[in-house]
Amino acid sequence: MDRRASQFKQAFIKRGLRRGYLSEHAKILVAVSGGVDSMVLLDCLMTAQKQIGFRLGVVHIDHRLRSVSADEAAYLADFCDKNNLTFHLKVWENPAEQGIETAARAFRYEKFDEIVRDYHYDTLMTAHHGDDQMETILMKIIRGGQLGTYAGIKETQPFAGGRLIRPLLSFSKEQLYAYAEAEDLPFFEDHTNQELTVQRNRLRHLVVPQLKKENTQAMAHFQKFSQQIQWAEQFIRKNTHQMITEHLTYGEERLSIPWKVIGRLESFERYFFFYTFFDYVFPVTKVTIKEKQIDTLLQQCEQAAGQWQIDLGKRWVIERSYEVLYLYERKKERSTNHQNTPLKIIPNQAIQLGESEWLGIYTPDQLPDWKLDETGEIFTHDLWLSAEQSLWVDRRKPGDRIQLTETLNKRVSRYFIDKKISVAQRKNSWVIIDEGRNLWSLVPFVHSYLSIGVETDKIHYILLYKYQKEAIGRRT
Repeated sequence: MDRRASQFKQAFIKRGLRRGYLSEHAKILVAVSGGVDSMVLLDCLMTAQKQIGFRLGVVHIDHRLRSVSADEAAYLADFCDKNNLTFHLKVWENPAEQGIETAARAFRYEKFDEIVRDYHYDTLMTAHHGDDQMETILMKIIRGGQLGTYAGIKETQPFAGGRLIRPLLSFSKEQLYAYAEAEDLPFFEDHTNQELTVQRNRLRHLVVPQLKKENTQAMAHFQKFSQQIQWAEQFIRKNTHQMITEHLTYGEERLSIPWKVIGRLESFERYFFFYTFFDYVFPVTKVTIKEKQIDTLLQQCEQAAGQWQIDLGKRWVIERSYEVLYLYERKKERSTNHQNTPLKIIPNQAIQLGESEWLGIYTPDQLPDWKLDETGEIFTHDLWLSAEQSLWVDRRKPGDRIQLTETLNKRVSRYFIDKKISVAQRKNSWVIIDEGRNLWSLVPFVHSYLSIGVETDKIHYILLYKYQKEAIGRRT
């Protein structure tokens, strides 16, 4: 055996034993394309298997993108049969016409997942090497993203209930070719890897070789950079997760966190807080946050304004309402008449304004027995109306004013500002009006001076408004 090839195998096995992914009880599935990288990996694993005794299987994906792909699959099937290796073949029957690289990768890993689970493997291994790492990190930097993306390819990560291992990341492409030549390994060349229309290929053939010329340790430095980024992100997430879990509250329809938690952070801390926060709540929102949205969020945090909101997409909104930061999904507008037209209130009859909203005016002897759950609330006050007086319920409109006392008449918008009522609460509020659009009540916050006064020629009513706290927000 060639001395360099022997050293390569020894280094591979030693690293695997030290890292714990080569052991007697391991059940390893190795992805083999037939290229030099994966054939070297398979050869090293076959040697390690003889020494250690773990279970080893091979999976090959025929993407049907090249005319020779079926022949390559047949060769690998025969190779595995001769070497007593379990062989799994998956064929991409309907290749994508656009976005082929992304779609092919998705198909591969979907099938890898199936085989790992169905055949009870605990480890999937792929043949990504040090040059792949350099290319990937360069691509990530060119495209931009959050800190963790710049880490490139991780050596170990969870996968299909087990783990995904890339044991060749510390080896260069040149070392793999040298090993294959020394061991006289068969392999196939994919000539599409030479096409410079693909960004990765341009980096592979034009940029990475030049970087290696600049410094022979460039690949090792990229690998160290990747590790440092991973450690930095783990440190950030550990500390930020603790902050989130301590302060995040899950309401019925929204998530909330006290503003003081964010307010006391420096700008650089807020950046990492928010990008970790959105990853943390992704299982709920399914929203991927863009860097521009983080920038906008940071700018808003620097402002003195006590209220603001940012649309995150997919109907999700993040909103500061004075001392609380909320994250919620904006509900679809109900296509009911009262969205645009005032509804006349008939005494002693309830009006359903929404899924969890009811309103009515009642004489004391006709009060309904409205049951409340733990999140329900009722806003109520007295009304004194003449027999001819009619009232309507409507959404507030620009310019609406309310008579708060005998001498104080105030714009509704000004009242909201003075009382620090959130944007969401304002939007969900109702007004009770007469034919002249004089406000008798701003629901569920305050009643008008018009509704006050006991007069013998007027009828005594009680206004009732039943709603869910989470539907309209907490009253201030």
